[in-house]
Amino acid sequence: MHLRHSTAATAVLLVSLLASPASANDAFSTSIDRPGGDYRSFDTFDDAQACRQTCTREMPRCRAWTYVKAPTFWHGLQQPPARCWLKRVVPRARANPCCISGVSGGQRID
Repeated sequence: MHLRHSTAATAVLLVSLLASPASANDAFSTSIDRPGGDYRSFDTFDDAQACRQTCTREMPRCRAWTYVKAPTFWHGLQQPPARCWLKRVVPRARANPCCISGVSGGQRID
């Protein structure tokens, strides 16, 4: 009986990993910036997941990404959009609460 439950749990885990839109090996961190190595950037009103998915679609050119959060106050005007920076290299990580950064395809991160 335990073997059947274990097999079913393993099957559910495998299906959930395969159904994930981004590789399970993608690594990302909050409060991390990876400055430099940009090949393009764009404004976004979405969250960091949209930045991550764009990078995944553009592999192997995109090796890393940084999502810069929109400021919460902008001189009393409407909040500007956030910005996604796609990287052709994996820059060194730097602590910064402005950002969420990731590395595509399970590449080595520092």
